[in-house]
Amino acid sequence: MSAYEPGIKRNWPTVVALSGALAFWVFYTPGVETVLSALFPGADVLTYERTPMPRLLAQHLELVTVAAVLAVAIGAAAGLFVATPGGRALRGVVDRVATFGQAVPSVAIMAIAVPSLGYGSTPVLVALVLFSILPVMANVVAGLENVPADVVEAGKGMGMSGPQRLRQLEIPLALPVIMTGIKTMLVILVSAAALGAVVGAGGLGVAILSGIGSFNNAVVAHGAVPAILLALIVDRSL
Repeated sequence: MSAYEPGIKRNWPTVVALSGALAFWVFYTPGVETVLSALFPGADVLTYERTPMPRLLAQHLELVTVAAVLAVAIGAAAGLFVATPGGRALRGVVDRVATFGQAVPSVAIMAIAVPSLGYGSTPVLVALVLFSILPVMANVVAGLENVPADVVEAGKGMGMSGPQRLRQLEIPLALPVIMTGIKTMLVILVSAAALGAVVGAGGLGVAILSGIGSFNNAVVAHGAVPAILLALIVDRSL
């Protein structure tokens, strides 16, 4: 198993180009209107004007960041637990609970949560976290199970305790697989967070839904392009 190397080390020119495109789209409205007018010449309104795009992006990033931190914490803890001898007996139960979060659509989870949690970011975060736990947990378990047995035995021979082997040997060797799960989760989150606009959580989905509601593809593109660029930046950076 090779050591983890962030994708940005080999993809930094692409990440820089994508970040520049994102900055252009979010902060330079005249340029965006020029692009959209060329793509959608029949559109009366080209951009979403009720809320500045930087604010929508900030709301979107806040949803993604909070949900990602919670999903990584819960997913990693669950993965570490079921990978231990004491937790293997409960692996089936943990797997079923995590799979349930992915089986139920995020919109459905939001709809169920809204009556008790109200509108805003809270039901969105609940849905996003439940939807994101499984990729993290599954890759933590897969990464730890794929650590070569001779490495673990060597750690035992050196007098390392179980927690020491986990911290110093197993997790570093499993990190490439674990980070693959986290990258997958983050890309999903960037896309799924757009659904937060349905229950008043803000984000880039606000512009997308506005464009859909007014049958205006230019406004849809105004909100969708930053989400696409953000997902690509995450994918190339990790």
